[in-house]
Amino acid sequence: MLTKKWFLTDGIAWVVKLVHQSPELEKVVADLVNNVNAVRVNTRIKQGFKAAHDSVRSAKEVPGHDEGAEDALNVAIKAFDDFHISVPGKIASLVDKPLSVIKQRSELPIVKEDYES
Repeated sequence: MLTKKWFLTDGIAWVVKLVHQSPELEKVVADLVNNVNAVRVNTRIKQGFKAAHDSVRSAKEVPGHDEGAEDALNVAIKAFDDFHISVPGKIASLVDKPLSVIKQRSELPIVKEDYES
């Protein structure tokens, strides 16, 4: 009963915190955001180029234009689609441990090394 109570009151919050702070999630989200922004910049540069066509020969000449932005975004989208997080496996490794060990483990700071072991 104590194990169930702890899991429902504190354990689930711990799992969510682990997932939220995981380096794996941080990387795929950052890659998506950065590449979406690069594609938006390219779109705006192309729109600006069309408007100022007489003064610039190519949108590629405009500072900030990233020719590989769309390819990089596609790679980031694929990485997000293939995303795998190690948190469930880390938590599953505690299944045979006593509640005192699980509680102690859940109170440790969440650091990158936690995911590399």
